[in-house]
Amino acid sequence: MDLAENLQVGAQRKTDDLVRAVALSTVFGERSVLDGIDLAIRRGEVFVVMGPSGCGKTTLLRHLCGLLPPTLGSVFVAGHDLYTASPELLQHMRLRTGLSFQGGALLGSLSVLENVALPLRENTDLPENVVLQTARMKLDMVGLLHAADLLPSSLSGGMRKRAAIARAIALDPDIVYFDEPSAGLDPITAAEVDNLIVKLNKVFGITMVVVTHDLPSAYEIADRIVVLLDGRVAALGPRDRVWHDPNPRIRDFIERRLSAEDSRGMDILSHLEV
Repeated sequence: MDLAENLQVGAQRKTDDLVRAVALSTVFGERSVLDGIDLAIRRGEVFVVMGPSGCGKTTLLRHLCGLLPPTLGSVFVAGHDLYTASPELLQHMRLRTGLSFQGGALLGSLSVLENVALPLRENTDLPENVVLQTARMKLDMVGLLHAADLLPSSLSGGMRKRAAIARAIALDPDIVYFDEPSAGLDPITAAEVDNLIVKLNKVFGITMVVVTHDLPSAYEIADRIVVLLDGRVAALGPRDRVWHDPNPRIRDFIERRLSAEDSRGMDILSHLEV
């Protein structure tokens, strides 16, 4: 049985779930970052990970996409344990995964076209003309074909985000992970990136996992949401159900309210002389 067939058999074991995290826990030194995370990401959905700074969102993302083994627990992709898979199977699964980093992580010495072509050159045996044609097609999909010959330093923030997305989908992945895709963007540009994520999801069926603290963006794009608080799952479910969760701490986060403890701290500060 070859690798593709192996993955297909694994996928058939749990047809609705592409990725599952089971009892994920992570400790850095004496600090517990994640504590017993259980969740499943379904095929073809936009799954949003939210929570305040320091709650473990980015650490969870690294576990799910295979960049960082957890201290305890397992990550299953198409039914296969990501961190016990053979090197060959692990490489095959990684090639079915796209990553769009917060800052874009484009190579500054390469043109936008060459950045998008790089995964194709490194991981396929396609002829050069096919590599370039495919890279141009991906840029066209994100509305950046006109910028193909520019260096990343010549791009606006929103254009760099879109170029990073084009590179993330260069190998036609089953799933793409985004780390704060709207961070640092003005509201209009952020909305353009949101629309692009939704379009790629709906048109091509790519599963999207988006880490964000941008509340308008999360509500606009999400099918389902998980909210992390103190390294644990505080809420998980369809967008509207999570958005109206009665948990006071979730209400504070979604409505951008200070908690009672933070409010007391602000009251004390307000009485101090500067």
